[in-house]
Amino acid sequence: MRICLACYEDRLASVFENAVDYKFFEIFDDGNIYPAGHLSLPSKDPTDRTSAILACGVSYLICGAICGTTKTAIEAAGLKCAPFLKGRVDEVLDALGQGRLNSLSMPGCNVGKSFSCFPV
Repeated sequence: MRICLACYEDRLASVFENAVDYKFFEIFDDGNIYPAGHLSLPSKDPTDRTSAILACGVSYLICGAICGTTKTAIEAAGLKCAPFLKGRVDEVLDALGQGRLNSLSMPGCNVGKSFSCFPV
């Protein structure tokens, strides 16, 4: 499975729409996670960003805060989305591998009602 982290430098961007880099990782059946590239987009248009991420074969997006309309469009395009998370890339990948993405929820977020994490 290919995942995408919407990033600002070495951490998740606070807001998906403000991410400057999209870092891709591949999760293999044995649970190992490997880098699979990155993408920098000049366009701030959420539709352009969604199309570009889909074109890269991503099936799961991990991000900070995200507009409800954008999240709905991403999910309608077939991507799973884990929003309202924070942390450095290494922290996110570690939490993902251990099945504890919920531990990285942004302050004030009710993770149980905002999203559900998939089992790794």
